[in-house]
Amino acid sequence: MNKKPNIVFITTDQQHWNTINALGNSHISTPNLDRLVENGVTFERTYVASPVCSPSRSSIITGEYPSRHGCWNIGVELNEDRHTIGQSLKDEGYKTGLFGKAHFKPVLKEGSFEAPPHIHNREFWKNFNGPYYGFEHVEMVHGHSDEDSSHGMHYGVWLEEKGINPKDYFGPGGGHREGSWNLPEEYHYTRWTADRTMEFIEKNANQEPFFAWCSFQDPHNAFLCPEPWNSMYAPNDMPPFNMLEGEMKDKPLIHQYLIEGRLKDLDVNVTSDPGHDTGGIQCLGKTTYSIGEERAKKWLASYYGMISLIDHHVGRILDQVEQLGIKENTLIVFTSDHGDYAGNHGLWLKGPIHYEDVVRVPFIAQWTGTIPAGKRTQSLLSLVDVAPTLLDICGVDKQGHMQGISQFETFKSPDRCLRDWCLVENRAEPTFYVKTLVMDRYKLNYYLGRAEGELYDLENDPNEFTNLFNHKDYEAIKLKMFIKLTEVYGELENIYPQRQSFA
Repeated sequence: MNKKPNIVFITTDQQHWNTINALGNSHISTPNLDRLVENGVTFERTYVASPVCSPSRSSIITGEYPSRHGCWNIGVELNEDRHTIGQSLKDEGYKTGLFGKAHFKPVLKEGSFEAPPHIHNREFWKNFNGPYYGFEHVEMVHGHSDEDSSHGMHYGVWLEEKGINPKDYFGPGGGHREGSWNLPEEYHYTRWTADRTMEFIEKNANQEPFFAWCSFQDPHNAFLCPEPWNSMYAPNDMPPFNMLEGEMKDKPLIHQYLIEGRLKDLDVNVTSDPGHDTGGIQCLGKTTYSIGEERAKKWLASYYGMISLIDHHVGRILDQVEQLGIKENTLIVFTSDHGDYAGNHGLWLKGPIHYEDVVRVPFIAQWTGTIPAGKRTQSLLSLVDVAPTLLDICGVDKQGHMQGISQFETFKSPDRCLRDWCLVENRAEPTFYVKTLVMDRYKLNYYLGRAEGELYDLENDPNEFTNLFNHKDYEAIKLKMFIKLTEVYGELENIYPQRQSFA
């Protein structure tokens, strides 16, 4: 048995925190995520560093917030010189692999490594397997549903090797279909990502310790899912959305303009994915009010189907780890890069409105015999803690640039809380910047330069219907939160390199 543990790190893209049956959502079937919950520790208050793909993923691998690592939004590249967890573990003798979605570079900018036309250069991808951002071996895919980009990179090569003509299922103008997808499930990118991960695990199970990142790109919109998964859920059986008539009246203008369908009247452009408009489905701007209740329920039913499909393949990975006899020496972590409004507050997809729906994510850790089973904790955890925590578990010193903390002690003792705050940064545009501070009970969202904000009592108002930001009785709490936010940034200004001593 390896002295250092193996790590299987499983992520999804845009998965709402409340989409696991064992954690209270009886409307969804997730038997394999339920297994993880039963056999591991669930952090029920896990927050992202940013509710946008590229910044969040960059924070996961660097242990830094976007304001430090520099990838502040989609369309901005993470500098390849940034030190990552992949590099740290590779230097310690780990075999490191990333399978599925990376998204550390722009995916719409011509000339980008992760954008067309380069991702469709089949000859290049046949001969390239890394290294990439510190990961020794990579097999990648990007794009969502039937977008043209979805059949690129290594996955596109594999499809053609299997005799699949991508034009039959993907293409220019894709990303707008909804519901049932005629792509056979055996050729779906979710299965492909799991298969590539499992091949890597099997190859390295009895050799060096390994770090395998299984990076699923669903349940991100568009909500298109192969059968039989799309038909698992009837739209009329979906749970009600968390909405309250008139709830936007005391909230910042962006809330009101969005619901009223006049987002263009705002004085800045605030899409989280600039220019990313696939068939009219933008990352900000679609609401239940604009698409209608019937269509919204269909979206949610397909969204759940996408999650159940992922859950099925998570189960295959869990079974493999057991069958290979490496369960006691393998840490398995499951989380998502950010959430989705999923119809709550009348909103869909993601954007710079920081409801729990988009800034809070599922997080489960299982390591048989080392961390307890069946425990759920309210201890705060940030995705910026992932890199320092995994390094600590592997006996590797935390890199000096990392701003997150190791949560290994909380993994082992879930009642122990090592954080009293979580920070979320979202520079949706250079002139539209939202910062969120979450503490034990209260949550502050502040829109920099706009004199607008939100203050929620998560204990008494978990659905965030009532904004207390301008409420006279909460002025002292608001001031306390602002002071804490200032102190947080003082803490994050790590002093590195060390100051030279003088005799």
